[in-house]
Amino acid sequence: MISTLPSCLNGEQLFILFKELEGYSLSYIYKGIFNSGLTDRILSLAETNMNLTGESSKTQKKVYFVMIETLQNITRHQDETQSEENHAFFVVLNKQGEYSLTSGNIIDDSKIDDLKASLEKINSLNADELKEYYKHVLENTGMSEKGGAGLGLIDMARKSGNKLLYHFRKLKDNASFFYFNTKVHAENNTAELNNSPENIMKLHDFTKQYHINMIYQGIFTHENLKNLLTMTEGSVGRHDHITLKRKAVNVMVEMLQNICNHGAVLNTNLAGTPGILVISTFGHGCCISSGNYIENNKVEPIKKKIDLINNMNSEELENLYSETIMKESLPEEKGAGLGLIDIKIKSGNNIQMTPVKCNNELTFMTINAFIEM
Repeated sequence: MISTLPSCLNGEQLFILFKELEGYSLSYIYKGIFNSGLTDRILSLAETNMNLTGESSKTQKKVYFVMIETLQNITRHQDETQSEENHAFFVVLNKQGEYSLTSGNIIDDSKIDDLKASLEKINSLNADELKEYYKHVLENTGMSEKGGAGLGLIDMARKSGNKLLYHFRKLKDNASFFYFNTKVHAENNTAELNNSPENIMKLHDFTKQYHINMIYQGIFTHENLKNLLTMTEGSVGRHDHITLKRKAVNVMVEMLQNICNHGAVLNTNLAGTPGILVISTFGHGCCISSGNYIENNKVEPIKKKIDLINNMNSEELENLYSETIMKESLPEEKGAGLGLIDIKIKSGNNIQMTPVKCNNELTFMTINAFIEM
C-alpha cells in the first residue's frame, strides 16, 4: 500500500482547477488515443449538457457538427504510436452560450506551409465566398484517404460563422504540435471565452505535468453517468493490465455515484450536481480524483468514516462492508457509506479526502484514490 499519490493533483490543487473552470457550464479535456467509441461518448455528453442548459436546436446542430469534424480530424491524423508527451489533445468549453472547441495533434514540419496556406485562404473569405470555394475544392480535389481535402475546414468556418484559429508549437525531430480552435456562438451569447494559444498551451502543459488523461467539469446527473464512465474507462484503456482496468472502473462508478447522490445542488434550474472528475495514468497505475460541494454538516461524518476505513485491514473492511449492507439504511443515506468502503477495497489504498470550506453553508470535498497494477 502506498502512502502518497505519485504526481497526482492534491485536494487543494483540484479545488483551484475547479474554481478556474467553474465559470463554464461544461469543461471537457482529453489527452490520449482517440477512437470512434470515445468520439460517440463525447458527442453524447455534449448533447446532454446542451439539453440541460436549454440550448436551442440551431446552436446544438452547429456545435455538434463542429465537434464531429474536430474529433474526426484528430482520429484521422493522430499518430497512435506516439509517446504520451505528444498524444492528441481535445478541449471543449462552454460559457453562457459560447462554445470553444480546440484540437491538438503532432504534425510533420513539411506539412505546415500547405496547412497554413489553406487556413489563411479560408479565413480571408466571407460566407458567400466560402460556399463557392467549397464547391470548387469538391469539384477539383475530391476526397483523399484522410477524408475531405480541406472540405472539413471550409465547412467548419461556414457552420461556425467564425474565423479558424491555429498555432504551431515547435517540437524536436522535424515536428510541431498543431493547435486548432473553432468557436460557435449561440443566438443570445453574452460571454467571450479567452481561448488564446497561450492559455490552451498552458492547459496542455498542465495535463502533461500531472499525467492527466481526462478532466470533466460540469453537471453530473444519473443520465450522463454512462457516458462519463465510458470515457473515464477509456482514459486507462492504454494499460494492458486487465485487473487494473476492472478496479479502476469500479472505483470510477463509486466516485461518480457519490457526486450524483451526495453533492450539493447549487442551481435548482439544473437537474444535476456540479463537480469535477480527473483521471491521471502512470506506468504502474492510475489516479482518480473527484470534487464536489457538500453541506458543512456532512463534512465531519464523512471524515470520520474515511478515517475509520483507512485504518482497517482487508478482513476488517470485508466485515464492515457486510455489516453495512445488511443494515436498513434511511432513504436519504443512499448507501450508508458503502461507496467509500468499496473505493478502499477496490483500490487497495487509503482514500485521501481534502475538505475546503467555502462559506457558512458549503465545503468543497475532494477525494483521491490510486489504483496500482
